[in-house]
Amino acid sequence: MQVSGTAARQGNLDLCLEFTDTVDWRTSDHAKDRLVTYADLVSWSQRKGVVDDKEAKRLLRLAREEDVTAGGVLEKARVLREATYRIFSAAAHGRKAGPEDVKILNDYLGRAMAQMEVQMTDEGYKLGWRTEALADRMLYPIAKSAAELLTSERLDRVSECANEEEGCGSLFIDGSKSHSRRWCSMDSCGNKVKLRTYYRRHKKTSGSG
Repeated sequence: MQVSGTAARQGNLDLCLEFTDTVDWRTSDHAKDRLVTYADLVSWSQRKGVVDDKEAKRLLRLAREEDVTAGGVLEKARVLREATYRIFSAAAHGRKAGPEDVKILNDYLGRAMAQMEVQMTDEGYKLGWRTEALADRMLYPIAKSAAELLTSERLDRVSECANEEEGCGSLFIDGSKSHSRRWCSMDSCGNKVKLRTYYRRHKKTSGSG
C-alpha cells in the first residue's frame, strides 16, 4: 500500500487554527467563507501541504465522478471547522468548550486515527496516512492537529485577534515571550486598530479645545 509522506508529516499545531481562518471577518456581519466549493477545500489543503499535487488531482477527479460525495465532504469540512473555531475561541477567552463541539471533533478524530499506520523508512519508523482515495482525507490531519493542540502545553497560547470592532475572529498561537500578541497581523488588524484609536483620541482632543 502506498502512503503519502506529505500528509503524514502534518504534526503542525497551527493547522487547525489556519483552517478556522478560511472564514474572513467571521465575527462581523459580512463574514466571507473562502471554502465555497470542494475544489476550494482541495486547493487550500494543497497549499498547506495536507495533500500533495498528485493527491489533489486524484481528489478533484473523484469529485467530478461523485459530485454528491464532494458536496457532502464540503459540508462536513464546514461542520468540523466551525466546531474547531468554537472550541479554540472558548479556550482563547478562558472558557470551556461546548460538549457538542468536542463530540464533533472526536467523531472526526476517530475516523482520522483509523486511517493512520506505522510506516517503515530508511531512518526507522513513523506514523503516516494511508493514501486511499477518500474524498474527506484532508480532514484527518486537521482533526489530529486540533486534538494535539488541545492536549498540548501551548493551548494557553491560543489567542483570538483583538480587532473585535471589525469582527476579525482570527485565531493564532501567540509565540511572543511576553504572551502579549494581540493581533492576527500587525500589518492588517494591528495597524487598523492603532490608527482608529489615534484618530479618535485626536478628534477628542481637538473637540475639547
